[in-house]
Amino acid sequence: MAGYSQIRLPKAPRFSCRSPQALRTFVIRMQSPNAQSRFDRFAASASNNFRAVYLAGFRNLMLPIVRMALRHGLAYEDLHDALRRAIAECAKDLHPAATNSASQLAILSGLPRDQAERIKATLAVGAAEELSKLTLIGRLIAGWQRDFAGPYGVPKELPLTPGEQTFPDLVRRFAVKTPPDEALEELKRVGVVDITSSGRAKLTNRPYITGRLRPESIERMSWVLHDLAETLDFNLNPNRIGPPHFERRMYTHEPLSGPLLDGFRELAKEEGQSFLARLDSWLNEQLKEIRKRRRQSGETYKPFNESPDAKHVGIGVYWFEKDTNYPEEN
Repeated sequence: MAGYSQIRLPKAPRFSCRSPQALRTFVIRMQSPNAQSRFDRFAASASNNFRAVYLAGFRNLMLPIVRMALRHGLAYEDLHDALRRAIAECAKDLHPAATNSASQLAILSGLPRDQAERIKATLAVGAAEELSKLTLIGRLIAGWQRDFAGPYGVPKELPLTPGEQTFPDLVRRFAVKTPPDEALEELKRVGVVDITSSGRAKLTNRPYITGRLRPESIERMSWVLHDLAETLDFNLNPNRIGPPHFERRMYTHEPLSGPLLDGFRELAKEEGQSFLARLDSWLNEQLKEIRKRRRQSGETYKPFNESPDAKHVGIGVYWFEKDTNYPEEN
């Protein structure tokens, strides 16, 4: 398992205070310009060191993300614009006053005023909401095929009235802020949904493909990285409310190869899938029991996301590997 890296800082001035006379001498020396100068240099050196660590860490974090972007045709200006908008959105989250004016946004984010003026107009729609709208169709189809299918995996024909296992239920789960009527019209427009004679929505067999790399694949990648980074950010936040989120990893200090590498890769795949399946089965059983009790009691159907303490939660499991010439973690 990884240990904690040690950061070497310059030594602070040391004074001995073993007697009242020594204490008076210490106070006098601390008040001297030379002593204050030494502490200023120490504090500045420590601050610069931590800043350098943060920047090196963020650069390391961005390497695979930038590599993916370049591989799929994005360039410096595209990424620079995305970074500017991300900085503005985070400034808005941390300092709500940032949206009051372009000047305040520029001050709180460090963006040039002309860029802050342009970006401020786009902050009404955050990155997550924009991504959601752009990948709406793919998410609805994938959710329909996975969670709204019959015993043999055939997608169900969904009623258009509210309730469980209906089209509004599908939209609520996979396109939260989109009105069901709007989502239905969009699916009909691209030809992947028909309305049956009985007035139900039916997923057609016509494929929905938008290119070599499907938008939902990009969305999934962004959420996997986003969710992991959110967990780390929450755990490192000294002002967080509540205990840290669970986050663990293991890796081999000695490189693996041959049958050992293949065997460990297969074991990780099987055990990881089994672990996620156990969690999913437990959760489904709990949800079924809750819905059963509601039906028996005659309680009106109420989506879980209407509860004040409702949260989306999950567990991610992933495999990673590095070449032997890649710098080893401390």
